[in-house]
Amino acid sequence: MSVSEQSIPYLTIAKRNYDIINKSGVTNDSLSRYFTECFNDICKAMSLYKCWVCVRCMELSKFSYGWGDKPETCPVCGEKTIYEVATFQARASYVGEMFQWAFWLLLKNYYGITARPTSDATRLYDLEIKSDVVIEAKGSPAYVIDPDGSHSHLGRPGMMRSDTEKKAFANAKKWSMRFPKGHFFIISNAIPNELRAYRNDIVQAIYDVTKKNQLESLIADLKEIGIEGKT
Repeated sequence: MSVSEQSIPYLTIAKRNYDIINKSGVTNDSLSRYFTECFNDICKAMSLYKCWVCVRCMELSKFSYGWGDKPETCPVCGEKTIYEVATFQARASYVGEMFQWAFWLLLKNYYGITARPTSDATRLYDLEIKSDVVIEAKGSPAYVIDPDGSHSHLGRPGMMRSDTEKKAFANAKKWSMRFPKGHFFIISNAIPNELRAYRNDIVQAIYDVTKKNQLESLIADLKEIGIEGKT
């Protein structure tokens, strides 16, 4: 994928929120705010709010619904026929793409390293710096801000979800079959304790890029294998 209209609204949102980095530089706080605001904006742009609806009321043309977590029983009919409308699966592709583009811009603008977004060409990784140096981005928000201003918590962000972790490692394994001596990096906005400083023969390293020290470790690792950027 080239940087084109296909990246809209992702790149537009990332550029708007990159002002946070411009003003404060790279710090734990600015990184966290940058990615959080990008997540918030894509959720607003694509209406990825958390909400629920009562099916029994729909049958009776009463239309009971609301923002946030579903209640145990419907406040209108009292039945338990309530279902969440906006699920993780509905948001995952959008917030994942947003995280990828937000990092792409940070990598390019702040560190002078250009990567090629590849999500439309391969599902094994998201950013290609060289044919044998790639990055898999696994990011998602911890909460979404609903239209009424309430914060709906989404559970496990980033690689805190076991299925997200398994998918990242599966992608790395498949990719390594083609590039056994290549470098496969994984980035996220949240990683479990057991994956901190993780490395093996397939995964070069895993980083929480909302943490300055981990982000700079990634940049150092890239420079060590010959990737040039800003000095």
